[in-house]
Amino acid sequence: MSQADIDQLASWRTLGARNSQQVVDLAPKVLAAGGLGDAEWSVREQLAIAALDLGQISLANAQIRTLETRFPKSPRVDILLGLKLEALGEPLRAGAVYKQLLMKDETNVSARQRFIALAPNREETITRLLKYLDIFYADPQGWSLLAELYADAGAYAQSLTALGHLMVLQTWDSMAVVRAAETAYTIGDYQLALKYFLRAVEMETPPTGNPDGHRTRAWWGVQMSSRRLLESTAKRIDSAVPDRSTTSRAQLEKLNALATERILAIGGAGMQVRRAVLAG
Repeated sequence: MSQADIDQLASWRTLGARNSQQVVDLAPKVLAAGGLGDAEWSVREQLAIAALDLGQISLANAQIRTLETRFPKSPRVDILLGLKLEALGEPLRAGAVYKQLLMKDETNVSARQRFIALAPNREETITRLLKYLDIFYADPQGWSLLAELYADAGAYAQSLTALGHLMVLQTWDSMAVVRAAETAYTIGDYQLALKYFLRAVEMETPPTGNPDGHRTRAWWGVQMSSRRLLESTAKRIDSAVPDRSTTSRAQLEKLNALATERILAIGGAGMQVRRAVLAG
């Protein structure tokens, strides 16, 4: 064992990287060498989770028993017991463990996340996730998952609302903006979609003004949204964008031409297909 091995395990824990096979290979050697001090318990917990990931129940059991002896009635050990039940194919018993933990402390993040993961269907997953986000609003992954679940259910307006929360929490995330744009496009709000696609383009364009050539997804969105708006014969298309902020026909024509130029400028394979799509 070396200090580098200890540091490697600690680094994986800090990053939240499971690396289960590597942990199972490395952690027993580190534990056998001893001298870890209080870090021993973190390593044992890490090893137990990795072993469960790989279906090595005996190895996981050994770590859990040691942790139970050292920390009786610990919620973190109870989480490991729930994970073991999941690994054994007993989701109902595992869910009961997590539910009991939540009755004692509704802010137990690990228990609530596992409880959500064990929901029997999409509707129940959404219900549990909404309750979770009422408590832990600032979890961007939760909002991202909620948006995905709503979209899968065809509830695009609710998905767009969830993405709105995600964009508030991760103001730097251009892909969240693109997702919101594509969702708005799906429900037919092309003005809103265009606004979001343009925002994504702005976020993905470096200060030099030269766009990142391989990122054309947002430009495709600008092209398709502007085309839809130009093709519309209606005087007014229902949109969340106020009338005073809608894009004029002259602006749409310029944006459509610019988007087409940016998409073609990337070059490479598939140029004929791109030109055919852009030509409509």
